[in-house]
Amino acid sequence: MTEIIQSGSNPRVKELVKLRESPRKRRERNACVVEGAEDVLQFIKSGKELLEIYYCSELVSQRKSVHLLELWEKENYTLQPLGIDAFQKASYRNHSDGVLAVVRTWSLELDPEFKSEKELVLVLDEVEKPGNLGAILRTSEALGVNLVLLSDPCVDFFNPNVIRSSRGLIAEVAVRSGTKQEVLEWMTNNDLKIFGSSSKINEPIYKQNYTLGTAFVMGNEKQGLGAFWKERLSQWCTIPMLGAASSLNLNASVACLASEFNRSNCRH
Repeated sequence: MTEIIQSGSNPRVKELVKLRESPRKRRERNACVVEGAEDVLQFIKSGKELLEIYYCSELVSQRKSVHLLELWEKENYTLQPLGIDAFQKASYRNHSDGVLAVVRTWSLELDPEFKSEKELVLVLDEVEKPGNLGAILRTSEALGVNLVLLSDPCVDFFNPNVIRSSRGLIAEVAVRSGTKQEVLEWMTNNDLKIFGSSSKINEPIYKQNYTLGTAFVMGNEKQGLGAFWKERLSQWCTIPMLGAASSLNLNASVACLASEFNRSNCRH
């Protein structure tokens, strides 16, 4: 039986903390921390490489989590038990289910020759909040966005808060990252019609012609869409506001745009 690591000062626990907190460490090791049995399971389903699995018996109370640990052990994953002090040191969730893993990261580089399904593409320009990015990736996966392009992102894609907010679905969504110019050139070479959204434009989303091959470009919540993209859009559109609100948050806006695209193209 594998010996339980009890101390939060154990070198392996310290390494987990560094991976959790440091983008540089994640890049050096090509690895990230995923917490929660359901999120770890999503990474496995998506074919990602698990390097290490840790668990804390005192915290693993849900029947499904126990079942998954038993299943992973049968599939010859190496499970390392942690005492509660060690696990809480490594954990980044307030109410953890007692399971976390170290997973191999993957390249997000946008190669000019990269091929993807491209009925519906989402561009996030200078996205900076990990929780927002994760939530948008979850929404994108649910609504059939074929590809998410990160244009000059300001956040580390493998930040634990991105993973948590996406419910592990960052492993499922096709994502590539590049400069604004690289993203624009890729979309131009793939004949995408580029839409931007603004509350100041009188072009309701339900009156647009969304062909299969549409990209929605979204600015960050702090600055909105910058001059680079404003000058290069094919079309503007707006999400009608029927109440007192003048706009929606980024994730809600993505949900509205993707849903309208799906409706108008009978995607279901």
